[in-house]
Amino acid sequence: MTTGRVLCVDDDAQVRRVIARVLESAGHECVAAADADEARALLDDEPFSVVLCDINLPGRSGLELLREVRTDHPDVATLVVTGRDDPTIADRALHLGAFGYVTKPFAPNDLLIDLSNALHRRRLEAERRLASERAVREAYVETLSRLSRAVEYHDGETGAHIERVGEHAATIARALDLDEAHVELIRLAAPLHDIGKIGVPADLLNKRGPLDGEERRLMQTHTELGNELLGGSGNELLDLAATIAWTHHERWDGNGYPRGLRGDEIPLEGRIVAIADVFDAITSDRPYRAARSVDEAIAVIASQRGKGFDPDVVDAFLGGRP
Repeated sequence: MTTGRVLCVDDDAQVRRVIARVLESAGHECVAAADADEARALLDDEPFSVVLCDINLPGRSGLELLREVRTDHPDVATLVVTGRDDPTIADRALHLGAFGYVTKPFAPNDLLIDLSNALHRRRLEAERRLASERAVREAYVETLSRLSRAVEYHDGETGAHIERVGEHAATIARALDLDEAHVELIRLAAPLHDIGKIGVPADLLNKRGPLDGEERRLMQTHTELGNELLGGSGNELLDLAATIAWTHHERWDGNGYPRGLRGDEIPLEGRIVAIADVFDAITSDRPYRAARSVDEAIAVIASQRGKGFDPDVVDAFLGGRP
């Protein structure tokens, strides 16, 4: 039988002790609370699988607690155990997400069966939610990938370049000992670093000679446009992509653009993608020059340690720390 960590909420100490004995005899861990406020404090501080809740509690009712659990702790199953055999209240409890309604006095096996069913439903719902979240994330990531590739058709870049920047950035982030979830966000967000180039004329992007002052100013607007296109959604991945688009041309010494940020004023992700982008740009063909060797690219980046680039990020890129 599946066991879980159960929070028993009842103002009767004897009932709490009886429920605890029944649950613990079946291998469950039971923690007790005398009212809704105590239960809420425990839920906010500790993990639970199921809340067993009486309806009639001192202060706030058990129904209020059920509502809060459904809103603030959706992964926690709820089961009502009460002395009121009232179909109306039972219906309200089930409407608020309770997985069962047990009337006192109860047989121990009845309680254990209802608890087992609640744990089983909780697991199934968690699996369905996870599958749904994965499907949405996969679709979302694919949409971002296609969006980043829209730049290809405008400025002549290849999808391989866009993907390589993401992989280089992830490698640097991992060398900096960032946690794996953060590394993955950077890997997914980095390919959108130049999305703002959609707003730059294609003939300027593909110009073979050097840019004049006005052309350079127009080219630099792609950072701000990228931030405008991606920012403000409240989505973690898009917001990070906006930050990278806005800051990957800033320089450690403050001589970058668009805002002239210096040192740690530049978000770490922008400092990482700055190096990943430059490395891949140097080692790739451009309309105005042929690709250069990896050794040349490494030398250029090393020469900018503490100037254009964050020293720690350069060291991570080079594969070691001083």
